[in-house]
Amino acid sequence: MKMLFSIMALVLASSVTSSSAQIPPPKPKPVSGARHPALSPDGKRLAFVYRGDIWLANATGGRAVPLTSHIELDAYPVFSPDGNWIAFGSRRHGQWDIFVIPALGGAARQLTWHSGHELPFGWNADSSRISFTARRDGTRYGLYTVDVATFRTELICEDYATMRYPRWSPDGKTMVYGRYGMPWYRPRYSGSAAADIWTINLETKERKKVRGTGHQNLFTQYLPDGRLVTVTTGEATPSSPKLNETRKKNSDNEKRTPNLWAINAKGEANQLTHFTGDSVRYPSVAARTGDIAFEYGHQIWLLKKGRTDARPVPLIVLTDHKQSPRRRERLEDGVTEAEPAPDGKSMILGLKGDIWQIPITKPSGVARKSAEQARRLTRWPGDDSDFSWAKDSKKIYFTSDRENNTRIYELNLETQKLRPLWNRKEDVVRLRLSPDGKHLFFWMAGPKGGLQRLTLADEKLKTIIKLPGTHVRGRGGVEYEWSPDNQWIAYTTRTDSSSFNIWIVPADGGNSINVTRLNAFHSDPTWSVDGKYLYFQSDRDGEGLYRLALKPDAFRISDVDMKFVKPSKPVKVEIDFDGIHRRITKMSSQNPSSDLIAAADGRLYFLARGDIYRVSYDGRETKKITTGGRRVAFRVMNDGRRVTFMKGGEMYVGRIDGGPETKITFGADWVHDVNAERMAAFNEFWKTFHHRFYDANFHGRDWDALRVKYLKRMGSVDTPMEFSTLLQMMVGELEASHTEVTAPSDTPKPTTPHLGFTIDHSHRGLGLKVKTVPKGAPGSFEKTHIKTGEFIILIDGSMIDANERMYSLLNAREDRIVELLVNDKPQKAGGRKVRYQLMSQTDWRDLTYQNQVTAARRAVETASKGKIGYLHIAAMSSSDKTRFEREAYEYILGKDAMIFDVRNNRGGNISDTLIDWLERKPHGIYQSRDQAPEVAPDRAWNKRVIVLMNEHSYSNGEMFPYAMRQRGLAEKLVGIATPGYVIWTSGFSLPGGFKARIPGKAVYRMDGSNMENNGEKPDVRVWMTPDEWLAGKDPQLDKALELLQPKPTAQKP
Repeated sequence: MKMLFSIMALVLASSVTSSSAQIPPPKPKPVSGARHPALSPDGKRLAFVYRGDIWLANATGGRAVPLTSHIELDAYPVFSPDGNWIAFGSRRHGQWDIFVIPALGGAARQLTWHSGHELPFGWNADSSRISFTARRDGTRYGLYTVDVATFRTELICEDYATMRYPRWSPDGKTMVYGRYGMPWYRPRYSGSAAADIWTINLETKERKKVRGTGHQNLFTQYLPDGRLVTVTTGEATPSSPKLNETRKKNSDNEKRTPNLWAINAKGEANQLTHFTGDSVRYPSVAARTGDIAFEYGHQIWLLKKGRTDARPVPLIVLTDHKQSPRRRERLEDGVTEAEPAPDGKSMILGLKGDIWQIPITKPSGVARKSAEQARRLTRWPGDDSDFSWAKDSKKIYFTSDRENNTRIYELNLETQKLRPLWNRKEDVVRLRLSPDGKHLFFWMAGPKGGLQRLTLADEKLKTIIKLPGTHVRGRGGVEYEWSPDNQWIAYTTRTDSSSFNIWIVPADGGNSINVTRLNAFHSDPTWSVDGKYLYFQSDRDGEGLYRLALKPDAFRISDVDMKFVKPSKPVKVEIDFDGIHRRITKMSSQNPSSDLIAAADGRLYFLARGDIYRVSYDGRETKKITTGGRRVAFRVMNDGRRVTFMKGGEMYVGRIDGGPETKITFGADWVHDVNAERMAAFNEFWKTFHHRFYDANFHGRDWDALRVKYLKRMGSVDTPMEFSTLLQMMVGELEASHTEVTAPSDTPKPTTPHLGFTIDHSHRGLGLKVKTVPKGAPGSFEKTHIKTGEFIILIDGSMIDANERMYSLLNAREDRIVELLVNDKPQKAGGRKVRYQLMSQTDWRDLTYQNQVTAARRAVETASKGKIGYLHIAAMSSSDKTRFEREAYEYILGKDAMIFDVRNNRGGNISDTLIDWLERKPHGIYQSRDQAPEVAPDRAWNKRVIVLMNEHSYSNGEMFPYAMRQRGLAEKLVGIATPGYVIWTSGFSLPGGFKARIPGKAVYRMDGSNMENNGEKPDVRVWMTPDEWLAGKDPQLDKALELLQPKPTAQKP
């Protein structure tokens, strides 16, 4: 027994030794992608962010220990001056809130609860208060501090411009902050919206502009000697090209690179770092030593006081996943795409970027309500979509973003064999199988793009329609449809800047002919089953369903009853193109929105506002088949009797003539890897910009090199916000507007209501002191009246004062109906109760805006004695167009001149429409007996105009003042240069639920200059100071009124 035991022990020992030799311990190496450094006051410790948590290490490097551990992102650490606490921002409750945590570790303490975003930027000298910025009162930006012990909030100052990075001076008498500012991920931006450096005297509230160079001045803070340190550039980097200009890649230098600079009291700058290439980001100054830690490249660097050579800090982080990257979800809805099989037995559907298969009808003996287990056909972490069935229902064809391109694949459903059919670099879209099942057709994107035909038997490719730029914003092919005999293809394409027309081309290629020929919208081309007509949707003569006769009729349609005769033999389509566009007639005023289908019995079916409609062959009957709306992806099955559609991400089958609809239930076990999804999203994001960014030269940047650069940082990403930020940093290097990336969030987020009045933060006693109650707010009405200067002592019986916990109380009011105890003194005794429903933040902003516009209009009316009108355009959406037309009629009548104000305009796409209307000039006068003369045409424009604009006029709000000047419609542009945030954009989705925008089309002036990063300059520059704004003054509006004063009439000699 002893011998046996010894042998077993030897075997076990050998086994352990062998196993240990096979799995050696990993060698620690410095991490890539550590961010947001924060130095302790003595410069010995370094806090930083890595994989969603805050870590602490020696300032010279080495192994780090975690301070926080949460599945949501913790970031932006800031040491307190006494070194005992670290403030940080966290998204634990769905938005950025401020927390503090002991510097040695422990439980985090929440300090803010408002549903807006608050981040900590600095501490005061005694470590009792933290500075932050927020936008809590409509259009006003506020600089606040919060007491870490009592949560009491203090408002330092307000501004109409963005304020960021507020930090105390070493003596505590002054605070420095950034005013204006494009986002930090665009550090090379130059223009009117570049961040300036300002200070405010905390006792006198006097503000002072320290530095404004037209370049970004970011992350500004104090050095111990009272100087400032900021991240800025010494010269601009060339960016947006002129029209037809071909630029070489930019050459970089240390002046163009955002580096660390020290700024003295006179605003004079001294460069501290001399990097070339990447931007310095998020510097942190040790309060006592003056050492500076900062981000550069994929590392954190340290610049010791008095030294000129910064060095990287090697940080070792040993961590495991907080939750498994491999996730399992049970899916029962969320379908994005669905196609029934030709044999009618099953359906393939798109779900979470993969393709799945389920039966349409359940086997006998299975309960009707039981869900069918979906069969997963693809397992790619990116996007598999745009699928079609083979005619025998044994294969499917689809597109996928594998290999950094959208390519075509064939999948055998029996063997699961996947065969690539397209390996070119161009993307493909709108993949379809030809009716005979022999060819795949699709649009190919790019400069050589167009409609392609891929023969399945030999994989030969033929271009049917040459159409460069397909499916890149601008011109491009959309829908296409075969004639019944497969000899012709009708397709839709954009023929100029505004109209979509339908063209017909031989299916084997050849000359395309425009058959609709009108500056209008045409879509959904569909051939009649008998080959006599082409149907489509249009707004050419009012929205509706239209019919085009392919050959001249032998009789007037009104003289006979049109009856459908089912073809007894194969149809041969004959087309007489001579005058074909004159043979268009309107069939129905019911406008199809999608899925126009010609059924075998000659009738037409389509979706309109989410319901199914049927139109008779002769067009005399239009019938609504369903109610309730929400239907998409409407299909008629091959048996001609059943239809399928999607509703709310779920699938249904029904009868073509209406009646009961049966939900096709399913269950899908979706197992996915979050890291693989994000890598697929990274590649898809990069590829989308690679193929679709408007400038093929990428503003002089190396887009290929940027991909390699940011791939190195993927290991530092753990939370969705970190990943979206990584993409934002990568695309930010292009210095282009409209490139925002949005992360998904499953964390419930509170929505803080607004009290309906502003708070006087100078009151330090019991309750809230009311500063203003604007007209239209609940407190302005007789029954719920609250006066300026009164005090709110209780909210629903709870004592309150001006501290952050109040917002936690308001967040809990689901119905937002509250009872306030109001008093003219800060005490409970003698108070009265006021009950009303709180306002949403959106309603408060809208009310504030309306009151501001009303005040400006009254000021103009008063100053001009009713001779000058005022109209503000808040944005350029369709609702703003409607409002403009209404208000223009209301406020222009009887005026000699107008002020159009696009200050703070958020952009949109109606500038051309407004300009078109304003260009209507009088050509005559109409007058009937006993009536006043009328200028012809109606709504003609012949008045003097001044346009107001500023550094917050964005996008289409910049194009409007340019067009007004270029077309001679405005005498002067008054205000400040616009920021140059001008480009046509579109959105796209990424795996994992991320959203992004991409600039697809540039906007050039008539002289060829690019409006992107090159804002419109005013004729008369007038700047509004923060103090003028606070005092209710408007020097820009005053200047417009001055310029529009009647010109003196020349006296005859």
